[in-house]
Amino acid sequence: MEVKLLNFTSLLIAIKAIRKCYDSCSDNLGDRDMKLLESVIKNDHTSTIEHINFTFEINGISRACLQELARHRHASLSVESTRYTLRNLVQEYKKDTFLYSDYLVLTNDNQMDLWSIDSLNKVISLLEKGYKNDQAKYLLPESYKTNLIWTINARSLRNFFKLRSSSKALWEIRELANNIFKAIPDDHKILFKDIIKGDK
Repeated sequence: MEVKLLNFTSLLIAIKAIRKCYDSCSDNLGDRDMKLLESVIKNDHTSTIEHINFTFEINGISRACLQELARHRHASLSVESTRYTLRNLVQEYKKDTFLYSDYLVLTNDNQMDLWSIDSLNKVISLLEKGYKNDQAKYLLPESYKTNLIWTINARSLRNFFKLRSSSKALWEIRELANNIFKAIPDDHKILFKDIIKGDK
């Protein structure tokens, strides 16, 4: 799994939004502004941080993890299409350098991993027989890797971190939450530090 931050909004936008509500002046992200931002978060008056957006490139998560991610509806996803990319799998399979771990998120449970590999082999077999990508993809295992661009506002990201950094969350999405947190600029971590510390 790889997470890269592509773009983000300055904290100053949230400060302007907060100060607009109170008709007060900013000190350009100085102590007063940071204390105000912490106060807004502490008191859960977080609608103003919806003005801050983050866009991430996320590569190598499973379709199972993508399904969990898609439940966070106040976010935008642009996901690699199996309809257009699955055919590449057959060409890669023919190479000596083919590794299942390049295409599947392996769980370290031998039986589950063998079933995932078997399922992927069946997909490759169908594609080699001329089945269309849209037909063959119905056999793809949930462990099949995908890539996407994900944009989310800071308030929704707080909710994501709260739910997905929990020990009750799927292990892979916990790892994703930690990687997303690590990718956020240090000065923006003020928005989330009460929820997630990273590497839980």
